[in-house]
Amino acid sequence: MTLKWGYKEAFQRCALLLVVGAALQILLGDFENRFLRQPWGLIFAINYLYLLVVVYVQSDKWRWMRQLYDSHAMISSLTSMVVLTIIFGLTRQDPDTGGIVGMLGFSRMTSSWIFNILLFYFMTALGVNVVQDLHRWRQRRLAAIISHVAIFTILCVGCFGSAGKERVTVSTSLDKATHIGRDKAGNSMQLPFAITLKEFSMEEYPAKLYILDTKQESSSEEYLLVEQEGLIQEIDGWRLEVVKSLDMAGAIPGQSDFREMKHVGAAPAVYVKAENLSSKAKYEGWVSCGSHIFEPAYLRLGERYAVAMPRREAKKYLSRIVVQDSEGESHRFEIEVNKPATLGSWKIYQVGYDNARGRWSTHSVLECVRDGWYPVTHIALWLTIAAGVVMFLTAGGRKVLKSNIGNAKSATATANDKIAPKRRKEAKR
Repeated sequence: MTLKWGYKEAFQRCALLLVVGAALQILLGDFENRFLRQPWGLIFAINYLYLLVVVYVQSDKWRWMRQLYDSHAMISSLTSMVVLTIIFGLTRQDPDTGGIVGMLGFSRMTSSWIFNILLFYFMTALGVNVVQDLHRWRQRRLAAIISHVAIFTILCVGCFGSAGKERVTVSTSLDKATHIGRDKAGNSMQLPFAITLKEFSMEEYPAKLYILDTKQESSSEEYLLVEQEGLIQEIDGWRLEVVKSLDMAGAIPGQSDFREMKHVGAAPAVYVKAENLSSKAKYEGWVSCGSHIFEPAYLRLGERYAVAMPRREAKKYLSRIVVQDSEGESHRFEIEVNKPATLGSWKIYQVGYDNARGRWSTHSVLECVRDGWYPVTHIALWLTIAAGVVMFLTAGGRKVLKSNIGNAKSATATANDKIAPKRRKEAKR
């Protein structure tokens, strides 16, 4: 007696795996992959690939093994992953989320047991299919085989290599070489290279002026964006006018006036005129956000209100660094947010600076990330591109072949039509 196996049973298996994952999530909490740190990630990956080959070889003898990777298993597992991916995209990823969403781990999807179990099931089904494709090689399925190998490789790297990444945060100072950083746990880590900060620069957005309510300790929702002089805007019953704007200014101690100053610590300053729309009371004076050298300046509007300028927001900031590798060679890089530098298997990201000094920061915070599996991922991405090229070429070749066959048949039929009357005449003779 054999059990019935079809799409219904395949989806029931996925539902059962979801229930098991939910139970483990509730009982054990988030899935931890620390046991996959190097070299254990590579060891588990090698043994996993060996087991996939064993499953394929033994599937002719054991029917239940064949049910791990047949079309029913593939479609059901792929559908489950698509549904989880949609939930992943629609759910805010916040570890502090409560309720049923937080309890099942959907707010921490990559760390949830449900996601990891179903992903492992889909990866296994795809992996055995890859073994089958390689064993039963067909040239006409070359594009599909390459794409399956590429996707399976990326999934394996994600599962077995995610815990193998090294992340080291390095705080660099101007003209001082450093090769020591700290990991997430705060432990000191020595890097195989030294980083020297040569320059830090920042571009900032224009200054903003708000109306402060000193009694309620709140600020207006609207603000005046100081993009040029002469701007006028009404905010919470006040008319504000920008008379003069200085990008880099400073105030002499004991005086309220600001003057242009090209010096470290200079801060933006704006001379403002304010008029109350109901009482017609008028005020004017300098407003500045201050810096690590100069104190902020406010324009008092009577006893309750004031005009204030918060620190300008960073628009773009970068670090120019020199990296000296273990062989003594120096490499120069410009690092911006989302534009890392690459040195061998390491990537160096810009993650922060001295917030107190702002654009005058002499420190830059960098994150050095090493992914030992990156070359494998790189190969998989190139295989994906190769699969697309092969698919395009083979599809075009099939069309040309069909066209040539059709033309040949048409020419043959035409020739036969021309030859047939002659043969009839010769037959009559």
